Amino acid sequence: MKHFYSLLLTLISLSLFAQNTNYPDIHVDKITIARDSYGVPHIFAPTDPEVAYGLAWAHAEDDFKTIQTLILTGKGKLSTYMGKEGAPVDFVFGLLNTRATVDQQIKSMDPKFIQLLQGYLMGIQAYGKAHPKEILNKHVFPISLEDYIATSMFSVAVFCGVDKTLPKILNGSIANLPGFTGEGSNAFAISSKKSTTGEPMLVINAHQPIEGATAFYEAHLQSEEGWNMLGGLFPGAPLIFHGASPNLAWAHTVNMQDKVDVFQLQTDKKHPGQYLVDGEWLTLEKRKVKLHIKGIPIPVSKMAYKSIYGPTVANPKGEFFSMRLPSLMDAMALQQWYFMNKAKNWSEFKSALETNHLAMFNILYADKEDNIFYVSNGKMPYRNPDPKYHWNSTLPGNTRATLWDKFKPFNELPQHLNPASGYLFNTNHSPFLATDENENLNPVNYDKNDGYETYHNNRSRRAKDLIDSYSKISFEDLKRIKFDRQLPKQILYPYGYSSDSLFMVDESKYPTLAPLITSLKNWDHVTNPDSKGALVYNLAYSQISKAMKGNAQNTLTLEQGVEVFQHIYDYLMKNFGTIDLVLGDVQKLVRGKEEWPQGGMPDVLSAVMSKNYDNGKKR
Repeated sequence: MKHFYSLLLTLISLSLFAQNTNYPDIHVDKITIARDSYGVPHIFAPTDPEVAYGLAWAHAEDDFKTIQTLILTGKGKLSTYMGKEGAPVDFVFGLLNTRATVDQQIKSMDPKFIQLLQGYLMGIQAYGKAHPKEILNKHVFPISLEDYIATSMFSVAVFCGVDKTLPKILNGSIANLPGFTGEGSNAFAISSKKSTTGEPMLVINAHQPIEGATAFYEAHLQSEEGWNMLGGLFPGAPLIFHGASPNLAWAHTVNMQDKVDVFQLQTDKKHPGQYLVDGEWLTLEKRKVKLHIKGIPIPVSKMAYKSIYGPTVANPKGEFFSMRLPSLMDAMALQQWYFMNKAKNWSEFKSALETNHLAMFNILYADKEDNIFYVSNGKMPYRNPDPKYHWNSTLPGNTRATLWDKFKPFNELPQHLNPASGYLFNTNHSPFLATDENENLNPVNYDKNDGYETYHNNRSRRAKDLIDSYSKISFEDLKRIKFDRQLPKQILYPYGYSSDSLFMVDESKYPTLAPLITSLKNWDHVTNPDSKGALVYNLAYSQISKAMKGNAQNTLTLEQGVEVFQHIYDYLMKNFGTIDLVLGDVQKLVRGKEEWPQGGMPDVLSAVMSKNYDNGKKR
């Protein structure tokens, strides 16, 4: 039985907004937040900005702390709360300088979208005024529209790979950005041709953390202006990122095409602060990024650079590298999502996609008119096709021949509409393996410099096998596929290595390790919590990458396989005093102080990524 209540919002005078008549009229008494038995907020109001106001309030009730950390990120002030842990984020935010792009483009944004954002910010600030003891520090409020949009740009840039690229440039001297994790997802679109009921179906299955900056928050948003969406959003977002309306639905998965280019600048000691491009010495732009670190009374300054290619950093050797990202050139990703939210049919949805503001994400779509659609979406530049430039590696930053500034239109991206097979799917694998073999796109027809994936992963291989096993798929069948915990018969190993030798170790030669070896050999590839073999493989999964790191060969040797088993043995004995364990003894679902046995592992359809948390247990 669902229970509902109307939110009695305090009528708070917001002098910050009263000075500008362009801000939306918010009638708080007309906003209703009704929570169902799961606590999911269903928000109803006459206007879109009022719905956004209600969303901000409801989400703040549930996770005000995380929302505030993102607000601080958008001001370059995360370290005022997190201390040294937040300093890398503040520096990277200052380095990318998304605020400059926002300042250039904000006047071109749709007025209705701007009013939506203003409604959201009014809601979050109203909640803060009503709950001052929950405010993290004095730097959180007030929030400017420009800082808010700059934060959204920064988040997309991180998803596009900044968090992985910078540490490589700096040889690991900058830490990973805390809180920004999760890049796996599954999505399936089934049309009437493949459906037992003749109805289209869509699976939206993002593999995100259960807490933090990229944990999905479920909400239902409905206005009297045509907005009616149920789905997921990240903390601080004013709208649904993927979900369903009465007419259509879409899902996102992360795609792996080339979204970041790195250029090495040509410098020498005779020209300090300069770099050579086409025979001309250009001056590096310099800007101090001030880090206001909690516990340190004086701001710490770190120099950020910019070349004609983009944000620039120096490694410990004094070599300068620049990054160029399409996501740093477009501040309107949130605006595109807004018009995707408001679309009522395929034509309107496609028009939103064709604005091409969103720099990444696969999109799987289905609607009540029986259209299904897939695109490996992105803001893809026209890169120089000269084979001497290796776009999957570091590029020469001494020639404008590598300096791109134009982007491909939406119709040049890999995409399918209504395939005869009746299905489309993506599990972070190749866009050229999205449906039946007879209808898959040919990669030779697409620019190889875009860097599209060309491979299956375990989830895609297993999903394809399961889909093909049905002539028609029912809703119950689709749920079985979605919750499947089995690896394919032929396991595809992470990181491109082959580890079949793990299954070839002779247990008779290693009596101490024999129970682990036998459990793995007898394993049925199902990762249920009561499985011994699943535990062994789960622990081996991450260890394999460590064993293979730095090896030119692509096959795990038998000797390395034995070392993996020895590591598992030592780990279990040290932490549990026995190897007679199943997956659920080690891997747990943890909420608060409660924990339960958890099945699954990376790269099964019902995927679980766990990390150490308590005496060898993983969560």
